[in-house]
Order: sequence, then structure tokens, then C-alpha cells
Amino acid sequence: MKPVDHTPTAWKWAAWTLAGLIGLAVSSCSPSTNVGTASPGAVAAEPAPAAPLVVTDEAWTFDDAAGRVYRTPSYAIYTTMSGGMIVDRAPSFLEHALSNYTSAIAPLPRPTRTMETYLLSTKAQWQKLTRRLLGDEADPFLRIERGGFSHKGRGVFFDIGPRDTFVIAAHEGWHQYVQTTFRETMPVWLDEGVATVMEGFRWDQADVTVPKFMPWANLERWQTLQWTNQRGNLMPLKTLLRTTPQELITDPGNGGGDWAPLMYYAQVWGLVQFLREAEEGKYALGLREMLTDAAAGRMGRRVEQELGRASADAFRMRRDGTVVFAAYIGRDLPALEGEYKAFVARATARGNRAKVAAGKSPLEP
Repeated sequence: MKPVDHTPTAWKWAAWTLAGLIGLAVSSCSPSTNVGTASPGAVAAEPAPAAPLVVTDEAWTFDDAAGRVYRTPSYAIYTTMSGGMIVDRAPSFLEHALSNYTSAIAPLPRPTRTMETYLLSTKAQWQKLTRRLLGDEADPFLRIERGGFSHKGRGVFFDIGPRDTFVIAAHEGWHQYVQTTFRETMPVWLDEGVATVMEGFRWDQADVTVPKFMPWANLERWQTLQWTNQRGNLMPLKTLLRTTPQELITDPGNGGGDWAPLMYYAQVWGLVQFLREAEEGKYALGLREMLTDAAAGRMGRRVEQELGRASADAFRMRRDGTVVFAAYIGRDLPALEGEYKAFVARATARGNRAKVAAGKSPLEP
């Protein structure tokens, strides 16, 4: 019996297709393609989510579609949507998401330039904009059925309903932030694992326009991880650290069939949760250092210092996730795999669903 698929289709196509078929290009260059009539703004130093978040509100036109561009301290939000919950809450959501990216796991730098995010009201508009922005690179992105993508520091989305649109914006927003800010490319397992952890949020009961980001508030990932573990289909740790979503799309394998990519994302989500919380936080420092070193451009040097030149070359040339894991977390993969599997079993044990639904750690008493 397969798990109930509560996961938005947007996750499957935006996450699987982009992480696998395209890869996550780290770019520190400002995008050069002009797609609207408004000019880019500047990023304020160290902004915090606080009213008023919208600094300016201007008219913007995409082809014949009238729209708006809302500028916040860190984003320029271009939209052809005429109003409603997504547009009303997007400035707050994106700024709070950015604060979460830069503080939830490690103290990370804020972007030094405005990040462009596009919210299109229809898929047809999104397809046209994607072709205009990406040119010859557009075809793989156009295979996305629902949701959107991030590429070279831009987020490009279309309306798939409030919940799903915000979830995809939180996941791809992490990649958008990394592409804008980090000086070194991370291994795929780490980049995608953190992106899935950044998906978890609930609206604040005191102010429903404000998101509260909670790493465990992600029933879809938790249920898929539980199902994967119950079937005995957890990947060996060494395999998980080296696998990419592209490989699973083209060759599902591992008993997962069409579910293999979704199972992969649940497992890297679980792996980052393991590093955050397992063994009383024993590995949390290593996780923080991975992110801060990648942001500063020190990851390859750390791998070389810990493991030697050959391992550093494996990371730089192939984004080999095993050498990064060994350098920051530990070299005894069989022992670490045992701890990881025990953590997954405990976290996904029967009775923990309510805790996860509430955004609480399943490890809490």
C-alpha cells in the first residue's frame, strides 16, 4: 500500500526537475534580462520582518497583462495577480522566509542585492516569462507541471493555490537565496535537505498574515519518510549522499519506482533533521559549519584540510557529498548510518504524527 500523497505536485516537478535536470547554479551576478517596466531597487542592510514591509508599490506590465511590483527590503515581487491572499501575504512571507534561511540552522549572510520573484496569475504567462528569462535554457523548466522554479537568483512561480504556492516559494526560495549569496556550491543532499526543512511553516494564530517557520511542520515529508522506512527502502547513507534527483528520475531503482524521487527528498529532509537534533545535538555544529563555510567559500578548503587533495577534487568536480559529510560530520559512515536509521525509526514511530502536525519535534516527550 502506497502512502497517501499529500505532497503538492509542485514539489515533485519543481524540486525533482530543477535539482536533477538543471542543477543549482550559484551565481553572484545580477540578472541581465529585463522583463518589465520597473527598475531594480537596492537591498537595505540587515532588514528584519516588520511593518511596513512594502517599501514601494508600482505599476508593472508584462506584455499586455497589467500588474504590480512590490519592493520589500530584500525582494522585488513582480505579479500579474490582481489581488487575494497570495499577493497580500507574499511580502511578509518572503521576508520571514529569508530571515529563516539566515538564522534557523546557522548565522548566514543576507543577500547584497535585491532578489527578483515573479508571481504569475496563469501558467501561460509563466511559460512566456520563462522563455524570455531563460532563452535556450528554458525547455527543461517548461516541463514543470505546476508551481515554478528558481534559477540564478530569480524565483518564477504561478498561482497553484495559496498553500502550495507558498510551500514551493519556501523551498525554491532557499535555492534562490543560495544562488544569490553563497560563494561555493554545496553537495546536492545538503542543498536539497535544507530546502525541504525550510518548507515547514504555519500561519501565526495571533496574526494570520505572518508565517511561523517550523522545521518539523511538514507532514508530507514525515509521512513519506515513515512509509519509506516501514518498507525497508531507506537508501544506504553512502548512496543517499551521492544520489541526485536527476538519477532517480531517469532510473528510479531502489524499489521506489515513480516514488523514488519523492522518497529521496523525504530522506534528505530526515538527514538534515538528524544532523540538527540527533544525539543531543552532537552533529549540529558540523551542519552549521557546512553552511557557513559554503557561504564564505571555505568548504573545499576544509575538505582538503581534513581529507586531502583527492577528496577536495572529488567535491569540486563532482559535488561528492560523501567527502563533505566525512569532513564535517564523521568518517565512520556505517556507524553514522546506524544512528541515522535509529533516528528515523524513532522520529517516524506510531504516535508522532500529531506532534509533527503541530510543528513540534517528534523527539520531544
